[in-house]
Amino acid sequence: MSKRILAISILAIASFFIACNDNSDVKPDVEQMQSAMPKTVPIVKVDPFVAPAEPVITQDQAHKYVKASAALVELGVSWSKKIEEAREGEKVQILDAYNVARDQLCARIGLAGIAEYNWITEVALPNPRNIPFFEAAGLKK
Repeated sequence: MSKRILAISILAIASFFIACNDNSDVKPDVEQMQSAMPKTVPIVKVDPFVAPAEPVITQDQAHKYVKASAALVELGVSWSKKIEEAREGEKVQILDAYNVARDQLCARIGLAGIAEYNWITEVALPNPRNIPFFEAAGLKK
């Protein structure tokens, strides 16, 4: 009986050392780790926006505005949970980062940041001369 216990103990100890020396499971796959890491993109330059004298936009601006509107809604949805769950001290930092993200999103679409988007919303959108441009871009009141 003691020889069986000794044999089983030796096998268990040997199995343990063999399992511990097998480093194939311990080493992380570099590609797998890189795909799991959050992706960051460089900050783009946001051109300063100067409101034109006439509140009339181009067809291209209308298309960019519609695209930015949809993207800003998605951005708001993705950030809202972070903002709601943040502690009081973190909320200001998160809101600042959210404002930068909104500005970057608009700039990447081709507008002069959130400033141009806001100008289109407040000034150009109500102008009846812009209605055909917005309708052609897919925006309807």
